[in-house]
Amino acid sequence: MERKKKEYPLDGKTMFGLSAMQFTNVGAQSFMTSLFMLYLTDYAGIGALGATLGTILLFVGRIVDAIDDPIQGFIMDNTKVTKYGKYKFYIMISIILTALSIILLFSLPTSFANKPLFVIIWVTGFYLLYDIGASFFADNPLKQSLSDDPIVRAKHQTLPRIISTFVSIPFAFFIPMVAVLNNSINDMHQSFAIMTIVIMIPITVISFIGIMLVKEGKHIGEEDGTEKKISLKDVVFLFKNNKALTVNFIATLFNGFIWTFIFATATYYIKWAYCADLSTGAIDDAKLGFYTGIMGVMMMLPSLLGAMAAPSVMKKLGGDPIKTTQLTLLGGIGSGVFLFLLNIMRILPKSPLLFFLGLFLALFFSSLNFVPSNVVWLECGDYNIYKTGKEMNGMVNAVNKFLQKAQTALASGVVGIILIAIGYQVDSKTDTFTGSLAAIPNMLNWFIVVLGIFPAIVALISYLIYKFNYPITPKVREEMNLELKRQKVRLD
Repeated sequence: MERKKKEYPLDGKTMFGLSAMQFTNVGAQSFMTSLFMLYLTDYAGIGALGATLGTILLFVGRIVDAIDDPIQGFIMDNTKVTKYGKYKFYIMISIILTALSIILLFSLPTSFANKPLFVIIWVTGFYLLYDIGASFFADNPLKQSLSDDPIVRAKHQTLPRIISTFVSIPFAFFIPMVAVLNNSINDMHQSFAIMTIVIMIPITVISFIGIMLVKEGKHIGEEDGTEKKISLKDVVFLFKNNKALTVNFIATLFNGFIWTFIFATATYYIKWAYCADLSTGAIDDAKLGFYTGIMGVMMMLPSLLGAMAAPSVMKKLGGDPIKTTQLTLLGGIGSGVFLFLLNIMRILPKSPLLFFLGLFLALFFSSLNFVPSNVVWLECGDYNIYKTGKEMNGMVNAVNKFLQKAQTALASGVVGIILIAIGYQVDSKTDTFTGSLAAIPNMLNWFIVVLGIFPAIVALISYLIYKFNYPITPKVREEMNLELKRQKVRLD
């Protein structure tokens, strides 16, 4: 029997394009989530300035984002649809800016090490350039144009998520790869910069190929020329009267920290709990490579399983993304409490096996959450069209991107505060702790609080917010979809 060829927007070309176009964005997020603070403190060669500069910049950057991200969303929403679409152009800009900023941000010139002003200008400039590029990555608005069906949307989120997990593999093993390269170079600072370039260039090329393959869908008023211009009044309405967006924003403000808290602290915990000689501050490179390699596998496997299971779980729950999200949050609460209790009993610092088990559970539920939570963001945009007849998906996307960057920054910022408090200093060439060795055990306690109990708390708060406040019930969702069919020019 001949296998039926899948049609647009679930055809192979579109699915591959949606997956490939995000490679640069995924790589950049991996750098900023798990390596930015680590680079500044351990490998940039700028000493104690690293933790201070990183922490300040992560918080100040969010003030800039609060102004810049809505402006970028406003620009995208007011862009007229061309024959190539509305959002593809901005994704291309995002790919270029993101790749350039990451390569330069993690390649701080050695000659700047003793020139704090040059260091501040370099790091701040390319960090802000990354912020701008990340906000222009309008992947959700692009996907939103392809279909209104929640199950189709879930599939558009699932395959890219699975592919992105494989793209994340080099970043999960980044430090071991740097260590191997350093055997020839004998300078961890230079090895870090070279490995960044080696990884970022090919994934950027693939991202461009991907976005060129995606045919953007239809938009409100596109075919009859009745596209509605977005005004500042519409922006105010979006934030004031779109209850779905408001509730989702507040809930995501909490649950979005789960993933970032884990990634911001996991490498630090492994490095100093299982690989350090607490009498000298020296790191066993073989152990570090081995354990971070295991961490890479442990992060990849649950991410794959969670993404693969999400559409089926969502389908069994009637295609309801909120019910699916609530289920994942309950799992996040359990895994976070599991890690925290093991630490209180003083078992975790002695057992890498139990640490990785807890990490597996936390990442599985966090990955299971990825697909339904993104579908919720899409229907927040639908809700605005349902209420006003105006498409403001770029602004909704900007709000989402702002939250993602803010959470990544704040999670790393919390780690930075801990590092500043204990006087954290590491020799960038030898990777040896040069601060007070007596502070390491207390540092580990704080890391596991950030890794375990913080995610459990924010998951619980988010669960309660969704349960008692989210306005899109199954009945409202059905009415909304019918209205969208009347307003939106449908694809054949």
